[in-house]
Amino acid sequence: MLVVSMALAGCANLHKKPEETGKCPPQPLEADPRLGVAQQEIADLKNHITSLESEISVQARQSQELQLQLAEQHSRNQQLQHLREQAVQEVVRAKARLRSRHSRAETVANLAELKLELKNAESKKLDNRQQNLVRRARHYLSVSETALEENNYEGSSYLMGQARQYLVQMKSPGSDKITSDSSFPVPVTMKTRKLCNVRKEASLKSKVLFQLTPGSEVSAIDRKGLWVKIKTPENQTGWAHFSLLNVRY
Repeated sequence: MLVVSMALAGCANLHKKPEETGKCPPQPLEADPRLGVAQQEIADLKNHITSLESEISVQARQSQELQLQLAEQHSRNQQLQHLREQAVQEVVRAKARLRSRHSRAETVANLAELKLELKNAESKKLDNRQQNLVRRARHYLSVSETALEENNYEGSSYLMGQARQYLVQMKSPGSDKITSDSSFPVPVTMKTRKLCNVRKEASLKSKVLFQLTPGSEVSAIDRKGLWVKIKTPENQTGWAHFSLLNVRY
């Protein structure tokens, strides 16, 4: 009878509701509203970091461009200084010659000689740079003739010297000293910041000609955008990105 009673009691418990047995079913977890806010804040921060990195990259390029423009201006200032010194030296030489030459006949002969030089120069095939130099020489020659007509022999000789200087420049278009077509009329000294690939053309896709170790000194002779054409002490030339170089004044 006892066994039967216990079996019946067990069967009765099977039909009782959970609250009657004293046990609670598992409850679903409610989502914390703060979690969504935190996730949105993280996403916003990531977007902000990406925006800042893009801005830093743009500012870095602008900084490099400004540094190169400053280097160009420095080069042009050196060119002007060089031309000024040449002009002063020419004046001194002209005056020294004229102290022992106060003859109209000699000035006329020098003018005729310069006219012949100019005519020979104009008869050759010239590039744009050489044509500009010939035009300047012709202008000084014309002004020199006017000074001669006014019996200003010293002034006429000085102006002839200026014209001859342009003709001399025209005969050496490959010189690195003064080249009006280059971004750096006078070479600017630069040093490599790190291991530097020097390429055939101004492009990352171009062939690497040679490498320079950090601290190598080179001369910048031209540029395209942020690419600089450099020349080594061994007369090797090629293109390097300005991010790998530092300017030295």
